[in-house]
Amino acid sequence: MDIILKKAKEKAVLNYHPWIFSGAIQSTPKGVKSGDTVKIKSHSGEFLGYGHFDSESQIRVRLISFQEDKSDLEPSFWTERWTEIYKKKIALFDSALTNGFRFLFSEGDLSPGFTVDIYHKTAVIQCKTPGSQKHKSELIHFLETLNLESIIEKQEKGDTPEESQVIFYKGTLGKCNFLENGLHFAVDVANGQKTGFFLDQRDNRKLLASYAKDKTVLNTFGYSGAFSVYALQSLAQMVHTLDISKSALMLCEENLLQNFDAKTISDKHKSLALDCFDYLKHMDDGFYDLIVLDPPAFTKHISKIQAAARGYKDINLRAISKIKQGGLIFTFSCSQHISADLFRKIVFGAAKDAGRNVRVLHQLSQAPDHAFSIYHPEGEYLKGLVIQVD
Repeated sequence: MDIILKKAKEKAVLNYHPWIFSGAIQSTPKGVKSGDTVKIKSHSGEFLGYGHFDSESQIRVRLISFQEDKSDLEPSFWTERWTEIYKKKIALFDSALTNGFRFLFSEGDLSPGFTVDIYHKTAVIQCKTPGSQKHKSELIHFLETLNLESIIEKQEKGDTPEESQVIFYKGTLGKCNFLENGLHFAVDVANGQKTGFFLDQRDNRKLLASYAKDKTVLNTFGYSGAFSVYALQSLAQMVHTLDISKSALMLCEENLLQNFDAKTISDKHKSLALDCFDYLKHMDDGFYDLIVLDPPAFTKHISKIQAAARGYKDINLRAISKIKQGGLIFTFSCSQHISADLFRKIVFGAAKDAGRNVRVLHQLSQAPDHAFSIYHPEGEYLKGLVIQVD
């Protein structure tokens, strides 16, 4: 089934961008259904690639191959691709210290729509497009060759974990444990956010650990408490984990208990089930040496960018205004529609309004198991800065 592009609309595909938008398409064959593999041709009939069709999305085709002799119409296509990806991913880590990683990162791994996180012996999958859903059985079959104890699908029906559905293809346990840089963490697949844990912040947590010794730390939007665990492991003086969700703080407490004795936790950690915006507004000036701002995505739609930018500026303004002289802020955005340049401008605006001198020590992104294609900059969704406030 051939899809023909409009005249002069092939440039993005020739530059290996994996998305074809509906407005670029001249003609679609009769009978093509969402999830079908289609051949893409230029207006003049030149072969451009193969991709998965989606009649309901503005991204009408997600490309899987730019080679005419390679497509998932061949039975071995995905097995061969995923075998190579898996080898590359496990080579990134010392498995004795880290056994939780992102195996498939959608377009970043030439597997559009597929997300797979592996937590030691448990794989959690998400198939977010018709094409990935159509080939889900091939993914499950591949995962069955990896000596896993559990294979679980997390289907997101809305914006909250309560609206999600969990399907077990192997095993029955909705919780599991894994190692990250020698630290122990629990994953609540059924009730947690996304696949249960945010592996993309692995390297940024390790960086925070290098600054945390003897510091008073505030971890906002703390969720599983992973930043807090790293801070305590690095001998922070006191750590406060802040999240409006009591169930998230229960997971945080579980992760603390996996790594520290009860006295250390009692003496050096406090969980705060409070609204992060309100807490940042009313907290004492100069109390914290180090603040983590790691909110959920404030927008998933390009139409809401201005509102999201105001939210990011608000929390950064409050943190910059209140932090101790010389303090550090690890500030992040995981909103795909907030570019790194825009995020930096937002933090600039917050610093200017706070009237304090701010220096950028580090510019941060997602961990290497979440690598994005140079041809698909949209894959760089996590942006972060480490700033020092004088």
